[in-house]
Amino acid sequence: MQSPIVVGTVLQNRYRVLSILGQGGFGRTYLAEDQGRFNERCALKEFIPTQSGVYALEKSKELFQREAAILYQIQHPQIPQFRATFEENERLFLVQDYVEGKTYRELLNERKAQHTTFSEAEVQQLLRQLLPVLAHIHAKGIIHRDIAPDNVMLRQQDYLPVLIDFGVVKEIATRIQQPDTVQQATTVGKLGYAPPEQMQTGRAYPNSDLYGLAVTAIVLMTGKEPQDLYDDHSLSWTWQRYASSNISPNFAQVLNKMLSHRPGDRYQSVSEVAQALHLSANPAATLPAQPASPDLPSNTEVSRMQTLAVGRRPDPVSQSANYPRRADPVIPEPREESVWDNPWAVVAIAAGLAIVTGIAAWAVVSAVLNTSRQAAPPTPTPTITIT
Repeated sequence: MQSPIVVGTVLQNRYRVLSILGQGGFGRTYLAEDQGRFNERCALKEFIPTQSGVYALEKSKELFQREAAILYQIQHPQIPQFRATFEENERLFLVQDYVEGKTYRELLNERKAQHTTFSEAEVQQLLRQLLPVLAHIHAKGIIHRDIAPDNVMLRQQDYLPVLIDFGVVKEIATRIQQPDTVQQATTVGKLGYAPPEQMQTGRAYPNSDLYGLAVTAIVLMTGKEPQDLYDDHSLSWTWQRYASSNISPNFAQVLNKMLSHRPGDRYQSVSEVAQALHLSANPAATLPAQPASPDLPSNTEVSRMQTLAVGRRPDPVSQSANYPRRADPVIPEPREESVWDNPWAVVAIAAGLAIVTGIAAWAVVSAVLNTSRQAAPPTPTPTITIT
C-alpha cells in the first residue's frame, strides 16, 4: 500500500492537502483546499487498489469513472456534492464537498461516556430526516450499501444528518478482485449492518438500505454492536431488552419488520416505512376524522356509546359477491293531519270570514250615519204674526 500524501502537497495544481480525515482498507480521505474555488474546503477520497499490475489499474479507472458518473447524478442537500475525479502518480481521487460535523459513531461514543444513549424520539427524528435522502437515491437506481453510524454525519451548520461514503470504492475493489466470477460473496457493507443477501450474494435492493438504517437505529438506542443484539441460534434480534428506555411497541414493530431476514418480509420502499412511522406515532390516523355537527356547541358532551344498526335481516342474495347490494326502501316519517288539508273546511272558514266582514262593515256605516245626524244643527221654526 502506498504511503499517505504529505500534508501541504498540491495535487493537480489545485488541491492542497491539509490533513487526513480517515483511512480504511480500500482508501483514505483527506481534507484539502480547492484553490480553484477561493480555497474552499473539500474532501479528497483516494482509492487504493488491493492488487497491483496493469490490469488492476486499468480496471480501477474504468469502474471508478463509471461509479463517479452515477454519483454525479445525485443532487441532494443532505449528500455531499460530487465535484470531480482525477488521477495522479497512479492514484485515483474523487473530490466531494466537505461536511463539517461529527459522525453518529462519534456522537454515540460521547453519549456512552456519559452512560446514556439516544432516545426513541431522537432516533425517530433521524429516520424521518434520512428517509427522503434514501428515496432520492433509490429513485435514481442507486443503493448506498453501507449505511452505519460511521457513514451518517450530523452537520454542524444546520444539524441535519448527511449521508456520506457510498459503498462505491468497496464495490470497485470487489469487482477487481473477482473479475471472472458473478455474484460471489462480497465485502461491500459492514458486517452486522448489511443484510444477509448483500453479504452472501452481493445483491442489494432498496430495502437493503432500510435494513442498515434499522440496525443503525437500534445501535444508537442500545449502545451495543449488532453482534451483541442478534441471536445466532434463533436468528432473531433481541435488541429491545438492551434499550436504555422503554420503546413504544408500535415503533419496535416497525424496526423489527425492517430487520426481517428475508427481503420479501421487509418494507419494500421508503414510502412504506414513512407511512408505518406515521401510523405508529399517530394510531388515530387510521380512522377518518368525523366533521363536527353544526347543531352541537363545542362544549357539548357527545355520547361514546357504540352505535347499533337496527333494521331487517340482511338479504343473502343482495350481499353476495355476484350481486350488488340493494338499497333499503326509504320510509317517510308520518306527519300530523292539518285542517287546511280539508277543502270543505277551507270553504266554510272563508264563508264565515265573509259574513263577519259584512256585519262589521254594516255596523261601521250605521255608526257613522248616526254620528252625522246628531252633529247637524236644528232647523229654526218660523214665527207668524197676525195683523
